Amino acid sequence: MSELAAADPRVARVAPPPWWSGVHRRLMPDYNRQATLYWWGVVLLGLAVLAHSLSQVAALPSAAWWNVVVGSLLAMLAGLVPVRIPRSTNSFTAGEIFIFLLLMLNGPEAAALASACEALVGSWRTSKRWTSRIASPAMAALAMFCAGSVLQATLATSKRAGFENDALLLLGAIGFALGYFVLNTVMVTMVPRLKRNEPLRLRSFIGSFGWLGIAYAGNASVATFLYLSFRQSGIVVVIAAVPIIVILLTTGHYFFRREEAEDAVRKAREQQAAQRQLLENARQAGMAEIATNVLHNVGNVLNSVNVSADLIGSKLRASEAAGLARAVALMDAHAADLGDYITRDAKGRLLPGYLKQLAQAIAEEQRTLVDELAALTKSVKHIKDIVATQQSYAGTRSVVEEAQIVDLIEDALRIDAGGLADGHVSVQREFAEVPLLMLDKHRVLLILVNLISNARHAMNGVPDAPHRITLRVGVTPTQALQVSVVDNGEGIAAEDLTRIFAHGFTTKKDGHGFGLHSCVLAAREMGGTLTAHSDGPGRGAAFTLALPLATSAGNA
Repeated sequence: MSELAAADPRVARVAPPPWWSGVHRRLMPDYNRQATLYWWGVVLLGLAVLAHSLSQVAALPSAAWWNVVVGSLLAMLAGLVPVRIPRSTNSFTAGEIFIFLLLMLNGPEAAALASACEALVGSWRTSKRWTSRIASPAMAALAMFCAGSVLQATLATSKRAGFENDALLLLGAIGFALGYFVLNTVMVTMVPRLKRNEPLRLRSFIGSFGWLGIAYAGNASVATFLYLSFRQSGIVVVIAAVPIIVILLTTGHYFFRREEAEDAVRKAREQQAAQRQLLENARQAGMAEIATNVLHNVGNVLNSVNVSADLIGSKLRASEAAGLARAVALMDAHAADLGDYITRDAKGRLLPGYLKQLAQAIAEEQRTLVDELAALTKSVKHIKDIVATQQSYAGTRSVVEEAQIVDLIEDALRIDAGGLADGHVSVQREFAEVPLLMLDKHRVLLILVNLISNARHAMNGVPDAPHRITLRVGVTPTQALQVSVVDNGEGIAAEDLTRIFAHGFTTKKDGHGFGLHSCVLAAREMGGTLTAHSDGPGRGAAFTLALPLATSAGNA
């Protein structure tokens, strides 16, 4: 390529991407342009503040160096044991006390360095992203330097005006702490808001971080009291107060950690109770689905019963047996001269032929009635079988027993036979030999009825194509029972495959979105899985139930 480019200047050279684009892809792949510019701007400003602060602290006396080093170490140590604010996801540390104390003793530059150190520990503890680990110290240093400089300038102006007193210092420290908190929090939360293009809403901000601001104000008050004690009694008071503060805040940390653990246990119990209730609801919904299919099937059979009964009634009302009675009455009327009547009388000569035709008609009626009675008896027996099938599962709850999976499939088909007949659905069976298994017959039947019913409904969207359901049973190489229900219906869109088992999701106009969700829960309860596959809309779908292959003791 290089030789070709040298020989022909019209061939464009592909320049390698700049080094900073690779850094950007690794650091912030999800950042938009606004968030990226903001991040780099804040980080560069923060680094400039840190460089300025280091140069200013380096010019201080050695005693001040030790103040900065010790204060920064204490702030970093406190950052390891944050205290969670009750009923909130936010927390604060004792580090701000020592940072605010450094601000009053050695100025905003010293506090900015200590604040960056504490933020580094906190970001390293709470985030794995380098963007947070880099930006958090820079933002903390920038916010501390700005707020601390304002406080220092305000106190200097008050002192020159002759308004210097301890109460004013305390109020100034509290105001500074709130300003530092607001500035730092706004800068930290600006990145996700820029990525989502969300504006800053004051009410939401106060609701989320209001208690954290109060905690900062409390830390500033403690730091002010330590500073006033230091001015009167020296470093001894501060040294004595440090372990007390550490003990109190460490106790608070572990107390709230225990509260969090208990809250997590309580939520887990509530979730388990909700899960049990959901499974019970799934069972009830499954039984309702079975009952609906049973009633639909019984209704279809009752239509046949009504037709047969009406036909038998019509045949009996129009029976030729009445003609036999009239012929017998005519013969009784000519009993004395019956021979002459049959041989010589014009009407009498017709009587034998009439009786022959009447016998044939009555025989034909009898055959028709026998056939209709047989159909009626078969329909009644069909209703009895459907009801017996439903009753055999209605009282079963989470009982594992010996069963043949093919029999369960046939039971599911029998329950939905009416719907399959209405939809002119043909059923193709591809059953491999599977031994008797230990199965939860109730849950398996719920799943099969739902899947067969869904497959039948899916084919309503393709009225021009022949409707066919293929049922497959086999054993996988990993020794799992696998039952598949395959249809050639309207198929499933790719974006719906990931949420088709979610509670409440449905593509039916009259659906409730509970059937497949209850099925997948039932499959999990049995230690199995339920999966769906489709090549897209109009290309059918396949649902596969996989269960552990647990054979009965006699067939193991």
